Amino acid sequence: YKKWCRSILRRTSLILARVFGLHLRLTSLHTMEFSLVKALEPEELDRVALSNRMPMTGLLLMILSLIYVKGRGARESAVWNVLRILGLRPWKKHSTFGDVRKLITEEFVQQNYLKYQRVPHVEPPEYEFFWGSRASREITKMQIMEFLARVFKKTPQAWPSRYREALEEARALRAAHPTAHCP
Repeated sequence: YKKWCRSILRRTSLILARVFGLHLRLTSLHTMEFSLVKALEPEELDRVALSNRMPMTGLLLMILSLIYVKGRGARESAVWNVLRILGLRPWKKHSTFGDVRKLITEEFVQQNYLKYQRVPHVEPPEYEFFWGSRASREITKMQIMEFLARVFKKTPQAWPSRYREALEEARALRAAHPTAHCP
């Protein structure tokens, strides 16, 4: 069955995407472990972000986008500067989100969408946000680039180094998936 493995995986992945809206993603090349991830196309990400039914997803995508554009992580102060533009304040209850600070620093962290860590050797204490493991599994860098492009009405190439990184990730995912080794 080894000679049919790639073909089976490709066809299975296609069927899962078309019928159930799921992507079969390689999560570990070492153990050949796969995950099923809800498929969100760039236009769906945009629609979800602007939808009244799922505003928390839009908020999360904004934070993940900022982290991605900043590089490795984003200081909490930078996140709040961006969110203030959207009318969100850390200590003020919001009609849709409730306690915004708790939502971001606790709920999104508990759901593994974000990591929230103290910056070492800094007084007074400062904190930084990073992508959590769940965000890394469910959202590609290219989806973030396309989301940013729609939000800011630019092309993904407006952020050249991040766009190159997203292209590299997309190539690596494409290369890893069809060349999966079967036992």
